Amino acid sequence: MTKPPASGLSLGIDIGGSKTHGILLDADGSRLAETVRPTLTGPEGVVNTAVAVVTECLAQANASDAEVSIGIGIPGQVDSATGLVRTAVNLGISELDLGQRLTAALGVPVTIDNDVKAAALGAANHLGVADGDLAYLNFGTGVAAAAVVHGRLVRGHGNLAGEIGHIPVDPQGERCHCGQRGCLEVLAGGGRIAARLAALGTGLTLATLVQAAAAGDPGAVAEADRLCTGIALAVQLVVLTQGSERVVLGGGVIHTAPGLVPRVQEVLIARAAESEFLASLRLADRITVIPADYPVAAIGAAMVGLRRTRAKQLAPIG
Repeated sequence: MTKPPASGLSLGIDIGGSKTHGILLDADGSRLAETVRPTLTGPEGVVNTAVAVVTECLAQANASDAEVSIGIGIPGQVDSATGLVRTAVNLGISELDLGQRLTAALGVPVTIDNDVKAAALGAANHLGVADGDLAYLNFGTGVAAAAVVHGRLVRGHGNLAGEIGHIPVDPQGERCHCGQRGCLEVLAGGGRIAARLAALGTGLTLATLVQAAAAGDPGAVAEADRLCTGIALAVQLVVLTQGSERVVLGGGVIHTAPGLVPRVQEVLIARAAESEFLASLRLADRITVIPADYPVAAIGAAMVGLRRTRAKQLAPIG
């Protein structure tokens, strides 16, 4: 039987396209060490970055020789059982056996999961509903979701559950990089928003979008309406498919645009005014935003690693 870390330490790493964030927690969830490094892309770059972050966090806490559970959240299609990562495009990875590579490099088991799924666990922990239900919606460069039901992640076959960014909601809309038209990601993904704002040539940015829309700037109004509609549709989608009591909004788009979430709630309230069914769902009231300074994905990754360690501890012998 595998024993849990005697020290009770857990280390979570959030590997993003530009930076990698590591946090070392004690048994009570208090932060013992934390570091952020630029992400080196490509398979070797990602492995080397993760090893450096682990080493630095343990050194900060003088815990280099301690037993520790390690979990990692990373974009892409992730086989959480084997640690195989596919199509992490922003990281320059087509396929990488990240779990095996890091386990060999660090000499301890390393658990890998999709970054948004890890963030959902971090959000549940932050809200004090680790055994409850919620949906986490991430609006970053792309759009993705993860659901926690009775404290367990909803994975689906191939860990694919939650890739809602590629649900088409406007057949006449712009073409998505996935090949379809009018996907949620086209409406509300940060990459497409930035491109449309740049094309306006007015200096608008995501940070000034809502304020400019409130002032009546036509281009800002059109883009803010498109974005808020996309986010509102995503909220409705996860509530109807998962029945989530809470919908947590996160990601760079949410935290970069002041006033965005109240505007999304206004859209949901306006839609509810025309539908008794939608009114009964109280969608606007289900929305929660985790503070931008709470490292939801890194802490969630630590929980991923700790859960795997505990599951092995409880596994039957033989």
